[in-house]
This record gives sequence, structure tokens and C-alpha cells, in this order.
Amino acid sequence: MKNYKIMIKLSYFILGKISIKFNVEKLKKFVDLGFIIIEKIVVKLNKLLLIYLDFNEKMIENEINLAKISKNDKILHIGCGSIPATSILLTKKIGANITAIDNDFYSVKQALVCLSKFKFLNKIQIKHAEADTFPVDMFDLIIISQGVTPYYETLKHIAKSIKPNSRVIFRTSSTRNGNLFESDMFLKDIFIVDKILYQKQNGLLLSILLLKKS
Repeated sequence: MKNYKIMIKLSYFILGKISIKFNVEKLKKFVDLGFIIIEKIVVKLNKLLLIYLDFNEKMIENEINLAKISKNDKILHIGCGSIPATSILLTKKIGANITAIDNDFYSVKQALVCLSKFKFLNKIQIKHAEADTFPVDMFDLIIISQGVTPYYETLKHIAKSIKPNSRVIFRTSSTRNGNLFESDMFLKDIFIVDKILYQKQNGLLLSILLLKKS
């Protein structure tokens, strides 16, 4: 178990070092693909699965504070992947009503296996769906994972379709200084960018709180 923790810490350290030496924006697609592959492997290994959840716990706690998430919120998690860590951790911490979707059918199957291990099948709803057409107008909070595709179309769909008082948390890569990349500046055209949280412990990740424009 200790060796596994060292391995995961080392992976975050290496990611940070790579981002300093290279253009993270150009590497983003490869980084996103890497996380998808890692999840498909880790979900089958119980010890690594628990450690994976542990390393995402701080990120979720930060986002709970960022968006003032409560158990009364109806939450949609877009891009749950093979390990629906966001949904699992939110359920553990606040007991909210959560629906999670992914457009990869294999990832959805693996996510259901993962939920069964934690006995959360009756608490979290997993669906195979496309994010750019999924109905979002009944949710109070939408969380969009890093690497969701189609990227721009999904955000435009959400900006147009959410309720006036809904909140959106969008996760994306940051510059080495914790700022938005130029390619993400379009967010300011379709949303109110309320707050930006630099999640450095998760490998130069930003959690951005977005609100609907009136």
C-alpha cells in the first residue's frame, strides 16, 4: 500500500515537472488520454482504487467550498469515466443526489462495477450519454471533468440550457502560474466566470465556477 502511494505521488510530481518544461496546452490531449487509460487499469485493482479516491479527496473538498455544494443540490457529473470518483466522494461527504454520464460505453460499464464495490448503485445513477445533448435544465450543479468531448459544443449547450440559478464547475488544465489558457478564454463569452480555483496538488488543474449569463 505504501509503495502504491509513493507511485501516485511520483506521477503528480512528474506531471508538474513536465508542465514547467513543455507547453501544457499542447500536451493536454495526451494528458487527458493518459488519465482515461489509468482509470481503466486502476478500477480493476482495489488497493489502487482506494488510493486514487484518496488523492482526489482534497479536490472535491475544495469544490464543495467553491460552489457551496449541499445535499439538497441535484448534481450532474459529466465525464465520470471508469472511476466515478467525483460522484463517490460527493455522496460520501454530503449525500447529494447525483447523476453521472459518459459517452464511452466501456467506461460506463466499468463505473457500474466500481459503484458496486462501494455499494453505491442505489445512490448514484450512471448513464451512457452524449454531453452536448443531455438535458441539463433540472440540475442545480453540473461538474464537467477534464478531457470531456465534444468540449466546446458541450459548454455551449450547458450555457444555453441550465436554469438561471444553476452553478457549473469546469475542470481544465492551467498554465504553470495557475491561469487560464488562451483557448479557454471563450468561457467568458458564454458564462459569468465567478471564481477560479488552482488545484495544484492535482497536476496543474483549475476548477472554474461558472454561472449563467442573464
